[in-house]
Amino acid sequence: MGREMKTFRPETLAEALEIRAAENAVPLAGGTDLMVRYRAMNGLGPRVPGPVMFVDGIRELRGADMTPSALVLGASLPMAVIAGDPGRRAAWEGNLDDNPVVEGALDAIPGVLREAAASVGAPGLRNRAVLAGNLANASPAGDTVAALYALDAAVVLQSVRGERVEPVSDFVTGPGQTVLRDDEIITSVRIPLPPVDWSWWRKVGTRKANALTKVSVAAAARFHGTQVASFALAFGAVGPTVIRVPEAEALIRGAGARIESDAVLDIIRPHIRPIDDQRSTAEYRRTVALNIAGEALGRLADRIKETS
Repeated sequence: MGREMKTFRPETLAEALEIRAAENAVPLAGGTDLMVRYRAMNGLGPRVPGPVMFVDGIRELRGADMTPSALVLGASLPMAVIAGDPGRRAAWEGNLDDNPVVEGALDAIPGVLREAAASVGAPGLRNRAVLAGNLANASPAGDTVAALYALDAAVVLQSVRGERVEPVSDFVTGPGQTVLRDDEIITSVRIPLPPVDWSWWRKVGTRKANALTKVSVAAAARFHGTQVASFALAFGAVGPTVIRVPEAEALIRGAGARIESDAVLDIIRPHIRPIDDQRSTAEYRRTVALNIAGEALGRLADRIKETS
């Protein structure tokens, strides 16, 4: 017989924070990563280390908003809503009383994050999987994690002691490891405004759908006239965490349509350190990552030409 699992279902964020502090209960919203991480043998319940707290019904974690400086996405927003699935979004907004601020915020989700969310698993899984779960799982292959790196996003963490905000690149410290404390809950993700002018996403897996990531690349840029004002290029599944190479990104800033792709890729190459595993070889991942990065730079140059 499996052990009996102690569970909580708070109705408010304040209640959830109290339970988290007192019981060290594991927050569960979608559960699509959590249930895999703690799975047990057939017929047995998951081996979650402690009580479980269901937070999927907490209204404060389910919304989206815009402030003068950031797009704020609730921790429990499902991947299907982020991806822009019309049916799922309509149902979600209905549960939020059709708040017009929410509608505007969902419309402002950058394309790179939409595409990354749309690439996560199967449709049924995207209906359950949530943004905070993908972050807390801290896999270097996490699709939305790479997109959030490229967008310079930050993670909002709350406890009974207060709130703190960590850049996503500081929040994830290694495979499956984050700076989340035992009494904290991820409440939202902040994406800086003004929005990026251009973004791009590419994922390579065993097949087009329902596949774990072998390599992913997310890119985002802002323009000043016909020049690149800011640029980010993030690589997933080629290192212990998502990788960005600031020196390479710096070569793009200030550039116009003539982008020195070879020079950029030469800087990136030594930073791509994938592993061999059951899904792919390190050499394949390294080659594909650099090829995709070259494609991203080409697409960026094309976009600048189109607008000049």
